[in-house]
Amino acid sequence: MNEELDANREYLQSIIEEQRTTNEELRSANEEIQSSNEELQSINEELETAKEELQSTNEELTTVNEELQNRNDQLTTVNSDLNNLLSSITIPIVMLGNDLRIRRFTPMAEKIMNLIPADIGRPITDIRPNVKTPDLKQAIHRVIDSLEIQEFRVEDTRGKWYSMKIRPYRTLDNKIDGVVIVLLDSDVRRAKQS
Repeated sequence: MNEELDANREYLQSIIEEQRTTNEELRSANEEIQSSNEELQSINEELETAKEELQSTNEELTTVNEELQNRNDQLTTVNSDLNNLLSSITIPIVMLGNDLRIRRFTPMAEKIMNLIPADIGRPITDIRPNVKTPDLKQAIHRVIDSLEIQEFRVEDTRGKWYSMKIRPYRTLDNKIDGVVIVLLDSDVRRAKQS
């Protein structure tokens, strides 16, 4: 009987030891889980902060996009206005950049200066106008350099005379960015003066 009691005590002692070991392992696992939970909570807080920052950035981008869309709409309207204005003017006008490349022209300039829509972006010096324009390149450079209007009479291939005026092209902030060439019918002006 003593042997049974001793065996039972040893058995109970081993169970208690196993339970202690299991409890320590559970405590250790619990601490690891708690540590992992704290890390996850920290990550969630960082993600929440990042989400708020992204929302703020998205709101800013939306505002910027709306502003850009408004500016694009305004530019489209201004461009349409300018195109309508130029197409309704019955005076030959050609706008050039500082590099002597054609920016815009009126329909009347197409005929007199021998231009086609594909000429936009080409240097005016590559075009053979239907008017005799000696030293056009030099006159344009004089206007750009001196800011003084150049005016001279030119004749077209049919013997018709025009007063050609070359003026500085001024930007809204008053910088010179090319020239504007205007041709006025001298024959019509003479007939009105008679």
